[in-house]
Amino acid sequence: MAKSELSEKVQASIARLKAFEPKSGEGYYLAFSGGKDSVVIKALADMAGVKYDAHYRVTSVDPPELVQFIKAKYPDVARDVPRYPNGKPITMWNLIPRKLMPPTRIVRYCCSSLKESGGDGRKAITGVRWAESVNRKANQGLVTIQSKKAARELSENSFFFNKSGGVILVNDNDDARRVVESCYKRHKTTVNPIIDWTDAEVWEFIKANNVPFCGLYECGFTRLGCIGCPMARKAGREVEFAKWPKYKASYLRAFDKMLEEGKKRNHLDGSWWMGTTAKDVFNWWMEYDILPGQTSMFEREEEEYAEN
Repeated sequence: MAKSELSEKVQASIARLKAFEPKSGEGYYLAFSGGKDSVVIKALADMAGVKYDAHYRVTSVDPPELVQFIKAKYPDVARDVPRYPNGKPITMWNLIPRKLMPPTRIVRYCCSSLKESGGDGRKAITGVRWAESVNRKANQGLVTIQSKKAARELSENSFFFNKSGGVILVNDNDDARRVVESCYKRHKTTVNPIIDWTDAEVWEFIKANNVPFCGLYECGFTRLGCIGCPMARKAGREVEFAKWPKYKASYLRAFDKMLEEGKKRNHLDGSWWMGTTAKDVFNWWMEYDILPGQTSMFEREEEEYAEN
């Protein structure tokens, strides 16, 4: 990639951050995961000179090397522990028994409980990029407005609304001028300054600006999400459990507690759960084995959860 091309992407991203900077003075909520995209948006926010406070959501299932990296290289990032209404920390290990099922591609209750609530009521900066997902390319735009108040605060000189209520940044290039429908449920505006960056551009920026990044990338990892995430490929999950076997043991303990909790709630009567073990659940979850009735049982669970 030519240096001028990278410079143009950097300037465009800085312009986006400046254009959407909160007028209230509280600054942005910067969602920081420790991954390559989040270190880039933090560096860009510094270059733009916008006010922000960075937050890392403690998930309980992130790689320990990643957690240590954040502590060592980004001490200014706040560590936010998600909590239940009673104040008890939310972890993957107590979510699984509570939900009576492992997290799946269809029912990703872990994401909503552990990650997505951060920054509610504020303008948030994320490292979301189109290159990460075909669906994201089709549906995610430069800005996601989830607050009527936030929509009213937009400068008429910088933005205009289309007939569907989407927001378009006037000075962006044609490819970046995408639209996201407004949603007013969570009172939140999300700004994605590197939405149109490629993987190559992310790494070029990191190297050109000596931005610290987690060493796991140099060990062959291409993503640094939650260990065992059902959205990842099976091969990737296998590599993770081989490298961090204690997390596999923790999942097995959580599945065991899930089965015990199911018995307490009389949830297992007449279902395939009767007589199964934590290892059976793990094998199904990893797509290693399918016992009679397992698939249909989990489908019913997911449908019931979605309806509720």
